[in-house]
Amino acid sequence: MTSRLLKEALEEWAGEARVPGDLADRALRRSRRRRLGVFLVPAVATGIVVLAVTLTISRLGPAGQAGPVAVQPRDEVIRLAPVHEPPGKVTTGRTSAGSVLTDTRDSPPKKMIAAGRWAVSAYWTGEWRKSGPDLRVRERTWYLLDPVTATYDETEWGFLDVSPGLRYAAVLEKDLPVRRIGVFDMETREVRAWIPMDRPVGGVAWSPDGKSLVATAYTRHPDEKAVPDGAGQRVIGSSRTGFYVIDVATATAGEFHPMALDAVDNSNGRRDFGWSDDGALIYEWDISPRRKVFYDLNGTPHAAPSDYVVTESKAGVSPDGMLLAGRDGLPTRVTERATGKVVGRQQVLQLLVWADDDHLIGLGCAGSCGNEFANGLVLVTVDGKETVSLSATPPRTRSWEPLFTLR
Repeated sequence: MTSRLLKEALEEWAGEARVPGDLADRALRRSRRRRLGVFLVPAVATGIVVLAVTLTISRLGPAGQAGPVAVQPRDEVIRLAPVHEPPGKVTTGRTSAGSVLTDTRDSPPKKMIAAGRWAVSAYWTGEWRKSGPDLRVRERTWYLLDPVTATYDETEWGFLDVSPGLRYAAVLEKDLPVRRIGVFDMETREVRAWIPMDRPVGGVAWSPDGKSLVATAYTRHPDEKAVPDGAGQRVIGSSRTGFYVIDVATATAGEFHPMALDAVDNSNGRRDFGWSDDGALIYEWDISPRRKVFYDLNGTPHAAPSDYVVTESKAGVSPDGMLLAGRDGLPTRVTERATGKVVGRQQVLQLLVWADDDHLIGLGCAGSCGNEFANGLVLVTVDGKETVSLSATPPRTRSWEPLFTLR
């Protein structure tokens, strides 16, 4: 336990805790459910009982833990310990590797949300502001997970991404695009280093092993659009110019690789690069049809990885490669990849990520919804028979967009 965690816990728990007398009995009764169970964890030296819900994880090994990291001056090597085992190296076998954490009272959430392999590491809300005579830009307000307190804090950043393992965030300052990238320690809440950039960047993404970043360069704010008028909306296109691959340990950016977009491809302003599952390639989304287009780390077009499957959902293929999540729309469905047979239908609008081989995180509701679009995050079984709310239903005036990260 870190000194920060101990200090905050002692301050928070200084008073006497009041626990319902029948809490343990209620928890034990709920634990008899077949798939979703409950465990009780006594807090050290406080008498507090913390109630959490656990998932029966199938064929999944536990994620690695972050080791000690020495703080280094800005111009020296950043000694970042590995914080996550790449997905391709996760061992199989039945184990309870991930708890289910919910916040069904607050929207946007205040407490950590997670299920199985994934956690909501951050989220953002957006507002449009005028940026020119006929232009507007969507400014994002980011809320970042504090893994020590398991809560979300509002940040000053204009864009961010979280490393697998939930230890570090790559952050960009508010007025995008910017000429430096910060490596933010999520536990100490400090910027460990600033990485200078020769060209302004507006997007950044961590590699699966947490050792590298790909930063996408732009000449103007990537979330800027033309204001619609009576004749329709003028398309201003993307100002993307290329990308950098950054070695985080040395806080240095590699060579700039030009990757501008032509008039046909640049109808969307933000066209960030991401990483293939094994970290050997980068990709961008092709809009029509929606698929990933891959490149090597020099920007040369490259064939898709042999295990890449074009999907119609964000969730895609299950961790064991056996099942495929279907397209958005109520109800969703899951099929066997080998046969195409439908193995389950879910009363949700979208399937977002696989919590494990038997559960998905989706956008929907647990129970009856007054409006089919009034949905929060839910955990749903492949067969669609069990659904558990992970978040509260957001009000129409305050929607939020989650960032999922492997933990």
